Amino acid sequence: SGGADVIKEYEDTRERDKFLEKELEDLNASIEMLRKLMADLKEKIDIEFQEGIKKINVEFQEFFSLMFGGGHGSLSIVEEKKRKRGEELEEEMEEIINNEEEEDVVVEQGIEINVSLPHKKVKELHALSGGERSLTSIALLFAMSQVNPPPFLVLDETDAALDEANSRK
Repeated sequence: SGGADVIKEYEDTRERDKFLEKELEDLNASIEMLRKLMADLKEKIDIEFQEGIKKINVEFQEFFSLMFGGGHGSLSIVEEKKRKRGEELEEEMEEIINNEEEEDVVVEQGIEINVSLPHKKVKELHALSGGERSLTSIALLFAMSQVNPPPFLVLDETDAALDEANSRK
């Protein structure tokens, strides 16, 4: 009877092992499907984001040149690499020495506003006056609302940084 118990236990364990192996296969297949779905979604989001920026750029250029009586305003997508964990000098040195894989680096996309005012050499947004920055912001808000109209748009205190001449614009 002792041998029969051992054989029964062996059979039960083998059955359980087969069941768990099948479960593991199913989980691995699900993981792969989710990874593919994530990659597809990321690609779709990136494409739609770029298309959205293109559409906003057309409107932004129009509103910008209307506000400033010429000039050029556009948005560009910039990529910045950031570490997942806190950036410390030691970690950076370790990475250089060990030539660590890029797993700890995350690429983040951002937007840069490029401006060129008529009769001015200024190209950076931070070099503009407060009023000029406000007009640029207003042009960008209007451009975004043209591409994706909100149900309502409240612009309170938008003219606070504008002088009399810029307020008329």
